[in-house]
Amino acid sequence: MILRSIELYNWKAFESARFEFPSAESRRNVVLIGAPNGYGKTSLFEAIAFGLYGKDGLRLVMRAGAAADEERRAFNYREFLQRALNRRAAAAGRMSCKVTLRFEDERKTPIEIERSWFFTEAGKLRTGENSETLRIFRGEEREVQAPPRFDPDPEAWYRDWIARTFLPAHLATFFLFDGEMATAYAERGMAKQVRDAIEGLLGLVWFRRLAEALREYATSKRSQVPRGLNTALIEKLEAEVQLLEAEVQDLEARLEEIGAELAEAEPERQALTRQLMDDAGRTQADVEQLSRELADHRKQLQLAKDKLTHLAETDVPFALVGSDLQRRVREQLEAERRREQWMAAKEQMQARLASVIAAIEVDLAAISPPLASAQVEAVKTAVARGLERLWQPPPNDMAPTFRHHHAMGRLRADVQNRLERGSGVGAQAILELVSSIDSETTAVRRLRNEIDQATLTGPDREEKRARLTEIDQRVRALEREKGEKETLLKARRADLVNKRAELGRQTELLDQSARPARLAKRAEEVARMLDILVEEALPLQANEIATVMTRAIAAMAHKKDLFQKVEITEELQIRLLGPDGQDLREVDLSAGEKQVFTQALFYAVAAVSGRQFPLIIDTPLGRLDEQHRLNVLRFLAERDGQVILISTNTEVVGPYLEAIRHRVGKTYRIENQRDGDIGKSWPVEGYFASETVEPPA
Repeated sequence: MILRSIELYNWKAFESARFEFPSAESRRNVVLIGAPNGYGKTSLFEAIAFGLYGKDGLRLVMRAGAAADEERRAFNYREFLQRALNRRAAAAGRMSCKVTLRFEDERKTPIEIERSWFFTEAGKLRTGENSETLRIFRGEEREVQAPPRFDPDPEAWYRDWIARTFLPAHLATFFLFDGEMATAYAERGMAKQVRDAIEGLLGLVWFRRLAEALREYATSKRSQVPRGLNTALIEKLEAEVQLLEAEVQDLEARLEEIGAELAEAEPERQALTRQLMDDAGRTQADVEQLSRELADHRKQLQLAKDKLTHLAETDVPFALVGSDLQRRVREQLEAERRREQWMAAKEQMQARLASVIAAIEVDLAAISPPLASAQVEAVKTAVARGLERLWQPPPNDMAPTFRHHHAMGRLRADVQNRLERGSGVGAQAILELVSSIDSETTAVRRLRNEIDQATLTGPDREEKRARLTEIDQRVRALEREKGEKETLLKARRADLVNKRAELGRQTELLDQSARPARLAKRAEEVARMLDILVEEALPLQANEIATVMTRAIAAMAHKKDLFQKVEITEELQIRLLGPDGQDLREVDLSAGEKQVFTQALFYAVAAVSGRQFPLIIDTPLGRLDEQHRLNVLRFLAERDGQVILISTNTEVVGPYLEAIRHRVGKTYRIENQRDGDIGKSWPVEGYFASETVEPPA
C-alpha cells in the first residue's frame, strides 16, 4: 500500500494544500517533509490519522488527549476538531474542513478516502449525522465503497472496511506515530509495552471489548429474572465487580499519566545535571559515573522491593500456615484429583454403556437357536454389571467428596504448585531481601549526597540547582506513586478475577428455567472463555516478536558488543541478554537505549503483522541522543515499502540527511506566514534551504 497524495482543505493552518508522493518501488522509498516547529508538520500528521480513522484516530494523536471511555473519546474528538477548523476560513463563513487521502494498493488500484467535518456558525462541530461524512472511491472508475442502504451501523461497516483494506486502528499505532509518543511509550515498563504490542497484533483488544459487552448483556438479562429467585448475592457481587472495574480503570489511567510525566521530566533532569557539572573537585566524567552508579543502585533497590512484594503476595502466606496444614491440604487436593479422574472415567463409561448393550443385543439376535427374552435380559444385565466393575468399587485413596470446589482441573494444579513453592520459602530469603533493600537504600542516599556536593559551587547555579532538586523530588514521588499504584493494580486485578469467578459460580445457582437467567449465564461463560483466550493467546507471537526485535536492536544499538538477543518468556517478561547471558535490564538503560527498544518493538510488530502500509513518523528522532540517531535513521530508511518522515529543521539534516540521502525519493518543506495571530501554511517542493537533495533520475 502506497500513499500517493494528501489534500487538505481548511485544516488548521492549511487553507488549501496538496502533497504528492512517488511510488516506492525503487530503493528511493523515503519521503522527507521538513518544517520548523509551529509551521504545521504535526497538523499534517494529525490530518492523516483522522482522515483515515476518524474518531478511532485519537489513539494516534498525542494532542487529542487520552480517553478512558467512549464518552471521553467523543468529547476529546469534538474538542480537537473544533480547534482544527482553519480560522481564516471560519471568519469567511466556510464552516467545513476536509482531508483527502489517495492510496495505491499492491495491484496498482487507486483508493481515495475523503473525510469532511461540518461546523455551526459558532465554530462548534455539528451533532449527529450532520457532523461528519466519509466517502471512499476505488479503482479508475471511482466505484463508491459504502454500506448497504439499510445497514443499521454504517460507522462499523466503514471501520471494518478500512481495517481490512488498510490496518485496524489498534495496529496503526505501530505504523503511524510521532517521536514524542515513542518517547513517552519508552518510559513504560517493557513487559507492558510487549503485552500491548501483542494484543494489538492479534487484535485481542476486540476480545476484551467483547467480554465487557457480554458482561453488560449478562447484567441486563439478570435484571429481567422473575422475582422470587434469590438474586441479592448476585446483585451485590455485580456491584463489587463494577467498583473493582472502575478502580482498575482509574489506576491504569493514572499509571499512563505518571508514565507521560516521567517521560517529560527525565530529559530536563538529565540536561540540568549535565549543566551543573563544575570544577568542585569532580570532573564531568566523575559526575556521570556517579549518576550511572546511582541509577544502578536505584534499579537494584527496586528489583529487591519487587521481589519482596512478590514473595509477600504469593509464597509467604502459604509458608506462614505451617508445614502440617500445607501437607494435609496437598494430600486433600491430590485425593480430590483422583476422585475427579475416577468420576470422569465413570461418566465416560456410562455414556458408552448404552451403545455396548445395543451392540450385544444385535449379536444375541443372531444366535441360533435364539435365546429366550429372559435369557437376553440376563445376559445384558450381566454385561452391565461387569462393565460397572471397571469403576466400582471406587479407589480407596480418592476423596469421598469435593471439599475444594473452587479448585478443579488446571486451577488445582496451580494451587498445588503454589503450595509447593510456599513450603520452600524460609526466613533466610526474606532477611536477605530486607538486607539488600537496606544496603541499596544506603548506597542511593550516599551517591545522591555526593552528586549534590559535586554541584554546590559555581556562579549562577542556585536557580538551576533548585529546579533540579524540584524535578528530582517530583520524579522520586512519581516513581514511588508508580510502584504503589502498580502493586495496588495487581491486587485489584486479582480481586476482580476472583469476584468475576464467584459471580459466575453464583449465576449457575439461578433457576435455569428462566430464559433471561440462562442467557446471562451463557454470556458470562463466553466472557470467561474470552478472558482465558486472551491470556493464552498472548505468548503465541512472543518468539517471533523476540527474533525480529533482536535483529532490529542489533542494527540500531550503539553498544553492539553489549547486546546479544531479546528473550520473551511465556509470562511476557523481557530479557535483554548480553554475551554473558546477563539481563541488561538489571543495569539501568539510558533514555536512548529505551527508545531503541521501543523502535525495535514497533518495527517487529509491523513486520510480524505482514501488513503492507507506509511508515509515517512525525519528529522521527524525537529525543534520541546523538549516539543512536544515525543508527535508528538508517534502519528506518532501509525498511521495505514507503517511509514518510516529517522532520524539524534540527533532525534529518547534516550528517543524518547524508546517511539516508541515497534513499530519498521526494522532499517537501512547509512554509508559514503570520498575519497577526493567524498563521498560514503551505507546502513547497524541496527541502530546507541549507540542505539539498537531488531528485531521483
